Formats: sequence, structure tokens, C-alpha cells
Amino acid sequence: MFVWRVNDSLACCQQKYKSGEKKPNLSELQKQFITQAKKAEYREWLSEVSAIPLQQSLNDLNQALL
Repeated sequence: MFVWRVNDSLACCQQKYKSGEKKPNLSELQKQFITQAKKAEYREWLSEVSAIPLQQSLNDLNQALL
């Protein structure tokens, strides 16, 4: 069983905050953490399932960090 976690994207946002950089927008997070994950050989199966739950988890993170 695979559980999608947004820990990597949260860590990215926190690191950018600490360094004084602007938080990535939702589109950037999705590109970096969903699109790139689907290209990884060990996660290519993510292309076979709905992206909506993955997108919603990043949307929830984005809303929490406003």
C-alpha cells in the first residue's frame, strides 16, 4: 500500500521560508512533486491512478501555508 505524503513539498516550502524566498505557488508544487514523481521509475504507476487526490493534498498544504 502506498500513502501519498506531502512531507517533501512541506519541507521544500519550509526551506524556502527559512531562506527568505517566496513560497512556491500551487502550480509549481504540482509540477515539482506530482509530475516529477510520475517520471520516477519507482513511482511511474502514479500515472495510472487519478491525480485528483494528489492535487488535493498539495492544495490543502498550500491553503494551510497561507
